[in-house]
Amino acid sequence: MSSNNQTPDLASILKTLAGLTPQGQQQQSQPQPQQQHPLSTTFPAEQVWQQSLAQATQPSRTSTPPVVSKAVDSSTIIEWSAGLRCVMKQVAKHESILQDVRRMIKVQHEHEQQWWEGRKALIERQKARKEGQKKLDDVLKAVGGNTGAGMSNTSPEELEKELETFDMKVYRAQMQMVKEMGTKLRSLGVPFFGTRTDLVRPAGKETSRSDGSIGLQEKGIIDEVDLVKLQKKMLAILEDLCND
Repeated sequence: MSSNNQTPDLASILKTLAGLTPQGQQQQSQPQPQQQHPLSTTFPAEQVWQQSLAQATQPSRTSTPPVVSKAVDSSTIIEWSAGLRCVMKQVAKHESILQDVRRMIKVQHEHEQQWWEGRKALIERQKARKEGQKKLDDVLKAVGGNTGAGMSNTSPEELEKELETFDMKVYRAQMQMVKEMGTKLRSLGVPFFGTRTDLVRPAGKETSRSDGSIGLQEKGIIDEVDLVKLQKKMLAILEDLCND
């Protein structure tokens, strides 16, 4: 080709094309930072969490499983003061409770860090893919070829959809994590995590009085929203105890 029209010479174009991966293979061959993390756009988030949780919540070989006192049934506690007394007695009698909680906290923090690093890695791969596509388009334009408009997976819509898919997988993994943690805490006899269902009023559901009027309070019953608040307070207490 002549250099008078400022068109790249053939050798330069071929060299550029050789350094570019075909669009269909771009995602697979793109270098992936943070390879020690198992998460990617197709990572089995739920399985990852379940496997780690199973390891974290296995009883310690040297510890004795806690036995809930017969005098206090933690599943019937719906008041903070009673719940605090119960958990402090349990912790004082059974050190293994805090050992289990420490393991759960450790696993939770590790996975949250992995999910965050995985998301950042995905964004970096998307950025690199866009840059690679742009180089390829520039070369094709230089030789008068089609740039494959409408066929690229680097459009803003496609990239956003890919990121949303990743976020939904993380969300499902987080929900599974919360469920499994609640189950473990209930097995340890921690108040507010194994509350009897007949003592919990679903959020937003009002109670009817005998005179036909509507009341929001009912003795011996706790609202679901209030129960969640007590669970958060209890988790804060357990975390403080683990840090002592």
